[in-house]
Amino acid sequence: MHGGLATTILVLGLVGAVVVHDLGSNQKAEIEAVTTIRVFFDAAQTQELKQGDTISWGKIGSGVWTLPLYVNNTGNVPVILRFNYRVDQLPEGWAEYWDYNGISLAHNELRTVTITLVLPTYVNAGTYECDSWITAAPA
Repeated sequence: MHGGLATTILVLGLVGAVVVHDLGSNQKAEIEAVTTIRVFFDAAQTQELKQGDTISWGKIGSGVWTLPLYVNNTGNVPVILRFNYRVDQLPEGWAEYWDYNGISLAHNELRTVTITLVLPTYVNAGTYECDSWITAAPA
């Protein structure tokens, strides 16, 4: 009988030794804001303006010239766009601007913007170049 009691105590001891232990923890991840845009010459987004490419106005003369561009916010945060160009590289009397209204672009939003180039009445013949850029900053 002592052997049966010892076996029973041993079995109960093993059953009592199986304990589930949960270790709770907290997880944390930090996502950096990524401001990335892609610019296209067409709404279908097949003709991309890449870094270092030239925006060609073609053969133009005095007057007002417009060029639509399609900007897609491919980053992970809303962005505000800015357009700049090297004023000192354009001849006197030339002006350039765009019609972007300052409203932020959401992730994957495609926005049409139009760049306008204004040339004075009298323009000398030649080929002119000017550095320009579109910047995206977190909204």
